[in-house]
Amino acid sequence: MRIWSSALPRPPVPTPRILRVVQPLWERMRARPTHVGPIVAEGLRAARTLGSKERPVAGDLLLGLVRHERALARIDPDPLTAWQKLAAEGPPDLEDSPDAYAIATSVPDWLAEEWWGRLGPEAVAFAVRIAGRAPLALRVLREPVSLPPHRRLGQGVVLEGRVNVHTLPDWQEGRVEVQDLNSQAIVDFAFPGRGARVLDLCAGAGGKSLALAALGAKVQAWDVRPRALDELAKRAARCGLDVRIGEPRGRYDLVLVDAPCSGTGVLRRHPENRWKLDFPVETQEMLLRRAREMAPRVVYATCALTRRENEMLVRRVAEPIREETRWPTDDAEGFYMAEIG
Repeated sequence: MRIWSSALPRPPVPTPRILRVVQPLWERMRARPTHVGPIVAEGLRAARTLGSKERPVAGDLLLGLVRHERALARIDPDPLTAWQKLAAEGPPDLEDSPDAYAIATSVPDWLAEEWWGRLGPEAVAFAVRIAGRAPLALRVLREPVSLPPHRRLGQGVVLEGRVNVHTLPDWQEGRVEVQDLNSQAIVDFAFPGRGARVLDLCAGAGGKSLALAALGAKVQAWDVRPRALDELAKRAARCGLDVRIGEPRGRYDLVLVDAPCSGTGVLRRHPENRWKLDFPVETQEMLLRRAREMAPRVVYATCALTRRENEMLVRRVAEPIREETRWPTDDAEGFYMAEIG
């Protein structure tokens, strides 16, 4: 097995109709790399020439061009031509180069070297895993629930196949929310007990705020992005949960810092993160130091898999009481979490 091609799929040969839709969308994706998700979703919805079975093929093709950009470049300089050759003939038997693992994962060489060193014998399996489709998981906020085919793991539920969550009665009635299993692990790692005052300092749309509130914590959520907080307010109302939204004031029992990061742990769900890799370590450190001023206990978390954003950064502030790296599995994405006093 060649390492450089180990993560490549053997996709179906795209039809001319699919290629006619994909070509302009690919050009738009390259022109606006920070908007890949909306371009793909909206573009395929608007593609009336495609049937229901063709849209998933077109979507996998477009995201595959991002996931496998470096490997496809070894097949042909034009990504779409390379994809068609891959579909028709499979990968060519080319020798591995020194950067073979970086080609397989389609990330910068230094990051691939870090992963290769940390993962050892599991490195190739990891490359294959992060090149696939992200799992869809829910967190049960209140019982009872009645869901389509799934696997239940504590409060977590992994749905099988393609499911439109917004059509599920349990989601519409606020009994479940979308949340990756390893993101749920951060909630369980951080939960300080019923009645404890918790500040979710980088709440975003509030998945962890909702889960902590459902467990019985008194949650205040804050984020510098007003739109995210608006979405959190809507989600909390639908779920019937009391989450206070407002700027931090006073002291808390726990501050959760789900810091902005490179997103290298969620490349399955957001393959476009490869095009906008950013390592905001100064912001991460500032947030962590600020959190320590507001609570005796702080949990720092990221969806990143780099030492510079996780282990090294935390130790610049304090020695962690405990820490854990959750690498992607078949059911979950990659996250890091640490507790400091």
